[in-house]
Amino acid sequence: MNHSSYGALVHGRPADAASTVEARTLHGARVVALIAVHGDLATPSLESVKGELARLANGTEAAKLAAAAPPPPYASGVAVVLLAGDHAHVATKGGGRCYCERDGILRELGAGAHDLRSGDALIAASHASLEVDRRFFTTAVEPFASEEFRNDTLDDALESALEGYSSSGFAVAAARIG
Repeated sequence: MNHSSYGALVHGRPADAASTVEARTLHGARVVALIAVHGDLATPSLESVKGELARLANGTEAAKLAAAAPPPPYASGVAVVLLAGDHAHVATKGGGRCYCERDGILRELGAGAHDLRSGDALIAASHASLEVDRRFFTTAVEPFASEEFRNDTLDDALESALEGYSSSGFAVAAARIG
C-alpha cells in the first residue's frame, strides 16, 4: 500500500454526514480506515467509530468499527473499509455502502475481506448513492510520491467524480492504491 492517495469529503447540500481517513499502527503494520457516516448525529457517530479504531486489536475488524456507531436515526448509514496489507476489510451498517473501482469499473463490495491490486480505488459511502458497473473516477489520480501519510490528495478527484450526482448530501472516504 505504499504511495497511496486518500480523501474524504461530504458531497452536495449540507447534510448530516461525515467522513474521515485515519491511520494507525497495529503489530508494526500500518492500517488505514476509510469511514463514512450519515444520520442525525453523524459527527458524534463518526467519533464513536474513531474511538473504536483506537481500541482495535488487528486490522481485520471492520465489523467491530461499524457496530460502534449508534443506531438510527443517529447513524442511519455507516461504511468502513480497513486497508491492511494487501487486503481491504469491509463492513456496513444501515444504508452505508462500500465500493471498489478496478480496471475502470465500480463494483459494490460485500462484507468481509477483499484482495487489493495496484490501481484499485476503495470507497466508503454513507449511503447507497454511487452508480455501479461504470467508471467512477473521471480524472487521473496519481499516487503521492512519498511514504508520508496524506489524507487530502484524492479530494479533487472525488469532487470531480461526484459532479454528476444529486445535490442531496452524503459522505465518502476513498483510497487509491498505488
